[in-house]
Amino acid sequence: MAIASVTKTQRPADPRKAVVINLGVNLIAPLALFYGLRAAGMDQWLALMLGGVPPTVHALYTAIARRRLDGLALFTLTILIGSMATSFVLGSPRFLLAKDGWMTAVAGAWILITLCRTPFLHQFVQSLTTGDVHTRLAACWRDSPSYRHAMRVATAMWGVGLVLDAGVRVVLAYSLPVDQVPLISTLQYVAVYAVLEIGSRLYLRRKSLKDKVFAESGQMMMGGKK
Repeated sequence: MAIASVTKTQRPADPRKAVVINLGVNLIAPLALFYGLRAAGMDQWLALMLGGVPPTVHALYTAIARRRLDGLALFTLTILIGSMATSFVLGSPRFLLAKDGWMTAVAGAWILITLCRTPFLHQFVQSLTTGDVHTRLAACWRDSPSYRHAMRVATAMWGVGLVLDAGVRVVLAYSLPVDQVPLISTLQYVAVYAVLEIGSRLYLRRKSLKDKVFAESGQMMMGGKK
């Protein structure tokens, strides 16, 4: 929903642009920095520390630019900065590698907690829409039990998937050679994201579900016309 002000209108961010920025800052930049610095002869711990700078700076910049820090962002930043500070004391590259697993676990747990009220996936989809589509989604949530159930199931898929993914990341961080973990972790991220994204989309775009939602609310779920 667009929010009008005296001087400007704030619109939802372009999700495609957000995905590209997220991939560049949180995946490509740390990976390129780590392996570039390792090729230059830097030790593992310092290369991992410097590789974590782009995501940290981006998270802080985003919070400052939006002038808002939600609970998940605050929790994630706390873990990110705390783990890096702890690593200064321990000097362990494996601790830094395991950090990604703990952060993924936090994200998954937070997504599951949203099932108690408004599920994360519904909140996320609505944040990307405006106008008539935003209004239709609000009506679906208000009037359709089938829509609410489907959003909770899809949200649970993401939450459980991320928690399981986190466990694998921590195990890999402490079992594989340190220099292999960043690449494998990045490939794992892409694979897990693809499975969860495709799986949730297929589940939510079933014709039987759309028909039920339309019968209960008189609204189409996403896109289309009545």
